[in-house]
Amino acid sequence: MNKIEFFKKIMEKSETSNIMIITNHYQISGEVYDCEECNKETFINLTNASLCKFEDSYDEFCEQYGESKYDWLHVNLDKVVAFSFVR
Repeated sequence: MNKIEFFKKIMEKSETSNIMIITNHYQISGEVYDCEECNKETFINLTNASLCKFEDSYDEFCEQYGESKYDWLHVNLDKVVAFSFVR
């Protein structure tokens, strides 16, 4: 089973598409989107995504001023350190 198949299996069991992703530098949250034209083998495709530098993620500054919002965000699966589906 490749990474994306494993990822999708966990998403099905979680019964939600809302996710929090941790990379070495960012905390990313959003909703997984099944994009037909996107490279689904390499990227996790998100809508309504927010991105914050990891070192600021638990700081009030990030929540108030430093968080970036994106309609679409494609996260390279190889850069993901951890993820969790949230309700």
